[in-house]
Amino acid sequence: MSHASYRIIGTAEGWVIEHDGQRGGGYELPEAAFETAVTAASLDLKDRRNVNISVEFPEGPEDGEALATESEPARQRGQFDSLTGKAE
Repeated sequence: MSHASYRIIGTAEGWVIEHDGQRGGGYELPEAAFETAVTAASLDLKDRRNVNISVEFPEGPEDGEALATESEPARQRGQFDSLTGKAE
């Protein structure tokens, strides 16, 4: 059985989703990235694929502060939003 993996990663620019070796994102909040990953993963479940979703918060406090104060709204959501049917 095939496997799908979604890594939600906090960066200074926002939250990104890594899937199949590609990154998409620029989400302001981890919750928004998580909801997008869950929606995409539900399509994998319909195809009977094993699914893993992980969330990785930034290591240092300075990274957390940058996420809270300097993150920009999504710039590159197209890849995952088109997969989940969320068009802006």
